[in-house]
Amino acid sequence: MEHDACIALLEKKLSLDKQRAVKLLDAVFAGLVEVLVEKGEVSVKGLGYFKVVHIPFNRQKQDNVVRAIPPRKKITFLTRPVVGSTTRHIIGRTTGLVDEDAEVFSRILSGYFRESMVKKRDLLLEGLGSFTEVDGKFRFVPDQVLHEIVNNCFEHLSAFEVPIH
Repeated sequence: MEHDACIALLEKKLSLDKQRAVKLLDAVFAGLVEVLVEKGEVSVKGLGYFKVVHIPFNRQKQDNVVRAIPPRKKITFLTRPVVGSTTRHIIGRTTGLVDEDAEVFSRILSGYFRESMVKKRDLLLEGLGSFTEVDGKFRFVPDQVLHEIVNNCFEHLSAFEVPIH
């Protein structure tokens, strides 16, 4: 399983069975995606800050052709200390855990994320994206389905070329 270390800690600290721990972790990841889509940003303690950025219409001239590129949205990630993390709130809302247990869950998750980042260990956040080491750096690649969801308002638009005379 992708998050065995995190799941084992959740089982131990919250007295959960493995199946329940996995279910709660999946619910939290879904909650992170939901907030990102709804609000356009989500901060995750121990990991960083995700934001949906609008990229406006663009045109590129090359030789005797202008290529028109429609607007789109891009999911960006910034590694930075997170002060006002929404993770704790998302955990409480998506898992139904009491405040004390949601706080423990939040500490376990942020520690797991922080350790994964420090060790540059590949990390998949189901529905959100993945972190992988590329050329010694840790890179975020958004989930394709999430990319499609945030761009659904532009799905009917496509790039086209116009010859210049």
